[in-house]
Amino acid sequence: MVSQQEEVFSFRRKRNYLLWLLLLVLFAILVGIPTGLAISEFPYPDLGMVLFFFATVPMMWIAVLADFGPRASTIELRKADFLIQKVGQKVHQHTYSAILAYNERTVTSGRQFRELTVYLNNNWFVVRSNEFDDYDFIHDQLTQYGNPGPQQNVLTSTERNRFRWSIGWFALLISANIAFGYLAHDSADKKPAPVISVTAVVNRVSIQQTKYSFKGIDFQLQPWPDFTFYASRSSYATNIRPLKQAIALKRPVTLLIRKSEFRKKILKKEPLTFGDKFDRYAQIAVFGINQGNNVQLMTDKPIYEPTHTNPTQRTILLGMLLLCCWAGWVYVDRYKVLPSA
Repeated sequence: MVSQQEEVFSFRRKRNYLLWLLLLVLFAILVGIPTGLAISEFPYPDLGMVLFFFATVPMMWIAVLADFGPRASTIELRKADFLIQKVGQKVHQHTYSAILAYNERTVTSGRQFRELTVYLNNNWFVVRSNEFDDYDFIHDQLTQYGNPGPQQNVLTSTERNRFRWSIGWFALLISANIAFGYLAHDSADKKPAPVISVTAVVNRVSIQQTKYSFKGIDFQLQPWPDFTFYASRSSYATNIRPLKQAIALKRPVTLLIRKSEFRKKILKKEPLTFGDKFDRYAQIAVFGINQGNNVQLMTDKPIYEPTHTNPTQRTILLGMLLLCCWAGWVYVDRYKVLPSA
């Protein structure tokens, strides 16, 4: 029988803090930082980047729901009943007779621990030995009721609805990404784009790169500090990385850019398309760099007007994620649904 003394057990505090800190950092990485960077591109945000990262949030949230949602964060054992609170959910009260079955297994994930899953008539929860110091006591008390059995695929109706809402938002944001690909796309022009040389004092030269590869060189010119003049590595036959050291700051540099971008963005004498506005508005492509006798570079490739996006490719790739949403919806529907506590 259950001890007459009431006992309250909670997540290990340090582990609980680390969990919420991890979720906060993840949210900042996937939402806060990309949104801040996109909005900083005044006056038009980079919607392509924002929509991409926003679409990953529901996917990560689904993973969080699947892993953390069933876990008990607080358990209170009382004389005639017990209280259970799962991560991010309300406290629910149950009688011990409501326990129908339980299952214990050993899990190896980094370190080995034991996991007790308890099934009730209108709820279920998971208790892990690496999260509760008094796991053995909790196990002994709860397994006095119900019968041992296999793992079951169950969800409460509330949990199923949360999964459905998350999958729905995921599908909606993926669809918005696909729609953006078509709205931002400008028809390809097979004629070479007219170019123009601009000369100005260069304030800053920086390397644009990811963790694994060099992408190009950014120039910031004194008259237009809100724009980044970007020389892509792929536009040049020679290695342009040494430009970071070769370009003399606070001296004039001549850059070759598309005439259309000069008239649209700098002179503001031509209207911007949707793609011009919301696909890296603050970035202007550079196809030639000249600074005295030290630096004289020119692209060896034909220059065309930007199309901004590839809607067909985007639809194919993101369409696969929509199929994953459909598969996830079907998978969730196969679970036995318990009435919410």
